[in-house]
Amino acid sequence: MRFILTLLMLSLLAQNGAFVHALAQEPKPSPPKGLSGAAVPNPQVVTAREPKLDKELSYLVFDLGKGVELRFVKVKAKGQTFRIGSSKQEQEAVLAKYFAGNKSAQGKLDLENEHTVTLTDDYYMGQFEITRGQFRRFVEATGYQTIPELTDGGKGWDAQEQKFVGADKRFSWRDTGLDFQTDDYPVVNVAIDDARKFCEWLQRRCDGRVKIREVRLPGEAEWEFACRAGSQTRFHFGNDDDRLIEFANVADAAARDRKLASVTLPGRDGYPFSAPVGRFKPNSFGLYDMHGNVWEFCEDFYGKYSALPKERNALQTVRQGEIRPVMRGGAWHLTGADCRSANRFIVGSTGRYATGGFRVLCLTE
Repeated sequence: MRFILTLLMLSLLAQNGAFVHALAQEPKPSPPKGLSGAAVPNPQVVTAREPKLDKELSYLVFDLGKGVELRFVKVKAKGQTFRIGSSKQEQEAVLAKYFAGNKSAQGKLDLENEHTVTLTDDYYMGQFEITRGQFRRFVEATGYQTIPELTDGGKGWDAQEQKFVGADKRFSWRDTGLDFQTDDYPVVNVAIDDARKFCEWLQRRCDGRVKIREVRLPGEAEWEFACRAGSQTRFHFGNDDDRLIEFANVADAAARDRKLASVTLPGRDGYPFSAPVGRFKPNSFGLYDMHGNVWEFCEDFYGKYSALPKERNALQTVRQGEIRPVMRGGAWHLTGADCRSANRFIVGSTGRYATGGFRVLCLTE
């Protein structure tokens, strides 16, 4: 009865336009049993071979219930120093290649001015972008409603107009107007606070046997270090735009045929829109879709890299005059300029996009 009353109260508040989220929480799950009959930790640390790299990786694996897993890859970052952003030489090359030397784009590139960062901790990075199926488990377990669902809706494909429209109440994370998208596709049409609520729920699922310090969105330094995977090139595999279609779902002939992008790359990956996660080659850390597919939210405040702190993996927790969040990685309708490792995309604080999702980071003790 108390549960029913709670849901009724939330329904009334939502109708009044309040940004409320369901408070119902999933009962503590019964841990799965291993072959020996002993309970398996949640999450559990496992070592397994990544077939596309033919090497063993350390994984952190969460059981989300109903047969759904969430897998993280260990990124050995403690004490590692790298250059975040892009050098002046690289910015000049980017201007020449993508902007025909137009100096008006320099202001955007100035916010990429490179800076040397030393990371303080190893971490586990989501091997894939969070999928619709994983986000569905969160919603099923908690009754959560996203900001787009509680307000003016999301963005989606209008089959009659043959274009993306919105905000529109027809569209949410559940429905982007693209009926072929299954639970293997990345979740989109979520705001950054919806992504944060997913992280909070995931942390509550920890049973304590593997000590988890933080579950959150990655900071920009963590995201870029993981994307680069030891490289300092434009993309984690080098500087050749044409090779993007091996590693990323980007605008190519499939998008050009549907008139979804004005600039496209040669080749055809078969996905004019977003693709199911993990369909392309991973980077050398074993992470998939770090370039293209959907934009990914980062946790920290946007600002100059020179102001990044020296602790907590350089996570910027101090406001730098800008409250809007940053997204990284580019998306399926874009090409090299936007999908570079160093590119930063600033978005609205309650922004929701048919081309934007997220991946999650975990820090262990």
